[in-house]
Amino acid sequence: MLAIDEALVVHHLRRMACGQAAAGGTVRAGAGARIAAQRIDRELTARMPQHPESAIGNLADLEAGQIALSRFIAQRADGLYVQPKRLESAADFADFVNRVFDTGLYFRGLDYAHFAWLLYGTASDPDREPAAEVLLAADITFFRPERRALYSAMLIDGDEAAYLFEPLYRDAGAGDTAAETRIRLDIDEFIASAWTQGVRFGIDIAATRAGFEVDKAERRVIAHSLPFVPGKDAEVCELAPGLHRNNAPRRLLGDRVDLRQFETRYPQVTAGLRLVRKNPRTAGVDGRRLDGEVLPAPMPKDFDLASLAGPGTRISHDDGAEYLLATVCGFLSIDRQSNQFSVTDKIVSHEGVSVRTTGDLLLTGEEYEQHGEIQEKRVVQCRSITAYADVYGSIISSGGVVRLKRNLVGGSASNEDGDITVEGMASGATLTALAGCINVKRADNCVLAARQVVVGQATNCHIVAEELTIEVADASALAARTARLGAARARRELDTVLLMLLPDLSSFDATLATLRGKRAATEKAITAHRARMDVLRSDKEVANYLALAQRLRNHEATLTAEQQVGWRRLSALVAPTLRSLSQLSDLLKELTTESDACGKQIAAVLAAREEACSKVNCTIARVEGETRVSALLSRPAELPLNALPVKELKARMRRTDAATRLLFAGHAGPFSWSYRSRPT
Repeated sequence: MLAIDEALVVHHLRRMACGQAAAGGTVRAGAGARIAAQRIDRELTARMPQHPESAIGNLADLEAGQIALSRFIAQRADGLYVQPKRLESAADFADFVNRVFDTGLYFRGLDYAHFAWLLYGTASDPDREPAAEVLLAADITFFRPERRALYSAMLIDGDEAAYLFEPLYRDAGAGDTAAETRIRLDIDEFIASAWTQGVRFGIDIAATRAGFEVDKAERRVIAHSLPFVPGKDAEVCELAPGLHRNNAPRRLLGDRVDLRQFETRYPQVTAGLRLVRKNPRTAGVDGRRLDGEVLPAPMPKDFDLASLAGPGTRISHDDGAEYLLATVCGFLSIDRQSNQFSVTDKIVSHEGVSVRTTGDLLLTGEEYEQHGEIQEKRVVQCRSITAYADVYGSIISSGGVVRLKRNLVGGSASNEDGDITVEGMASGATLTALAGCINVKRADNCVLAARQVVVGQATNCHIVAEELTIEVADASALAARTARLGAARARRELDTVLLMLLPDLSSFDATLATLRGKRAATEKAITAHRARMDVLRSDKEVANYLALAQRLRNHEATLTAEQQVGWRRLSALVAPTLRSLSQLSDLLKELTTESDACGKQIAAVLAAREEACSKVNCTIARVEGETRVSALLSRPAELPLNALPVKELKARMRRTDAATRLLFAGHAGPFSWSYRSRPT
């Protein structure tokens, strides 16, 4: 005959009825959960005993279904205590728990917070500090099958588990007064049932107890996994102020702002300054899944601070921290691709100069490198600059070297005390270096003014220089003191004009006249003083005194006592005259020195005048088109050509008037000329 667990049958019939009622809508308290249990003994119903029988036995006389306590568990009058120090490995307690539940037992009066801490090192209540002996439970008892059948399967969905709570009833027996009796679930049994279903962590005890009291079927979440707490990546903490560029408009005096310039573009640092500190990574906290397995926190990202140390920086370990220090004074730059810090004595930029990236620049550094374009209408003020891309704006240098690796188009470049070099082409540009040299490979429709100009090919240009060297000049207007042209050509009926700037000799002549007049007056005074001295020396007594004094100095004569008396008398007599002679002699020496100095000055002025004249010469190797060479005498009252506005300069260089003297006009052949001034 087949044996039937009638209590289990009753439970499943009630589950089916309750499920049907829940599917149909609202479940009334107890509705659909009352099913007649015919031929079922009331003693076999799922009633919870008030004092369940302990399942703990002695190892010597252990009965079937009992369990022996492990060495790390002590049984006291008030319950079971775990001694953590006696756990040899982290798995010891988990193995014991598995043995309890696998045997069909459960922990009665379980302290779930201590239970979780012993298993996983975490507790639901972080304020509870476990002692040397940790209370685990009141007892270990049997999980009866009729009670186990009361607990349905859990719905595990990812990181949470849900349970369908519903009221359960048993029919009243013959001796019961009530029509039905509700079956109460037990939290300890629930934990044991959940364990066997794989929910071994994160049970919400309060939510579960509340679910036991529902009056209608209701699904509730009763367990959550513990998410990991992410760590913190290693990071760079900025220490030095002003590391970042400030793109706010530059503030001026009087609460005004310059919208064309930014507040800070290229930060400067001093040697020994701590730039950044590395904040080390912080490990995260592992989480826990519902099955008790570890949910590892990802390893935070790390980096080597040394990889950020570029030229001019070094790594320092102080106060238990890692720092990046500047080793030299200079400008700080951070590479956008490698994030490398570097401090150099020059500013290096790859972003170009525009209204969006930099605005106008006013730089205090000694050297500036720009690898991007300098856009139209943008102004860069600096000392030395090297531009590796095209320049469309303006460069203003206070000294040093302006070196353009590409082209200067429609912009300008000026240098107060240095040179300008354009390795590409200059087109429609203005270049000025009055104290330096301008060297351009090719210039089209440009204006150049400098002490020295060297151009490979100049087309339709206007150039003013002290010394000019051009390989090919096409339809250009040139003005110089010394000119060397390889070829001069016309272009579209526009000839090439060369003005030889004659020196203004009036200043030399005026200086010479002054010096010569001064020297003549000095010579006249010298002559007069010499005549006066001759008159004084011609006196008989003075002449005798001077002659005798000379003989005495040369030891050619000696005086007796009587003669010495006469000598003293004669000395007293001529003393005034001797004093006058001495004064005249000193004055004569001064005048002679002054006359010699005037002579040297006159010679120097003459040499300078000759040198100024000798520098004025020109040589044209080949005249291949209409070319006109004229001499231009500049007047002191007139502005020099390099000071004229561009429009006036262009008109003046092609104008013929009384100040110009034609030297050559033709379309072929070589031409050479040197200036010779009139003798003075």
